Amino acid sequence: MSPSLDQDSENRWLKQAAAGNKEAREKLIEQYRPFILKEAQRVCRRFLEWGRDDELSIALIAFNEAIDAFRESKGGSFEHLSRLVIRRRLVDYFRRAGRPGSCLPYPDIAAQQAVEEDWERAEREAEIEKYGRLLNHFNLSFRQVAEAQPRHRQTREALRRTAKILSADRELMGYLHSSGKLPQRRLCELAGVTPRMLDRGRVYIIALALLLAGEELPHLRDYARELTGKGGETG
Repeated sequence: MSPSLDQDSENRWLKQAAAGNKEAREKLIEQYRPFILKEAQRVCRRFLEWGRDDELSIALIAFNEAIDAFRESKGGSFEHLSRLVIRRRLVDYFRRAGRPGSCLPYPDIAAQQAVEEDWERAEREAEIEKYGRLLNHFNLSFRQVAEAQPRHRQTREALRRTAKILSADRELMGYLHSSGKLPQRRLCELAGVTPRMLDRGRVYIIALALLLAGEELPHLRDYARELTGKGGETG
């Protein structure tokens, strides 16, 4: 998400832009211009300037394509999608042009894979930073989360199930974000756990629920879904 936009405004502008609202599209482009520049420069590995470099025109076209392709209902991150489309379109551009360079076109499949892995690693690191800031909002640290891992399998499964139920309910997540507390009574009813278990598992439940509900954390969220899928199904 653009630093200047809150999630609701971004989603509203995305819907309007995809529906043909030119003003909403221009607002999105203006807010995301630093992001577009940064991603294009990361692919090209050199300084780029608006109005001078064709790569930025390609990146801007790709960003517009991402707006048209994005659907909020998919539950993904628009920033993540935009990054992917910008990269792919620049890769295609260099290949078609047959231009040699420091990054593209790739000399072989192994080199291309190495660059993709570096890019994915950087993306994961950025997600971890975002997650750290999210935890900090609840006065939690990575160390606390690591130490909160339940030792007993049954307890672990119960807490994972609770986190999954919490993350899927917007009202409950809204209460969590506004109060910093777990909606204890409702979670006890829905997940079939005791207040004592909620108190003891508070850190673990919050940390996992934030991942499961984190649209801006696609890689980490996939990992959390794998965890809850193994031992936290609600049914």
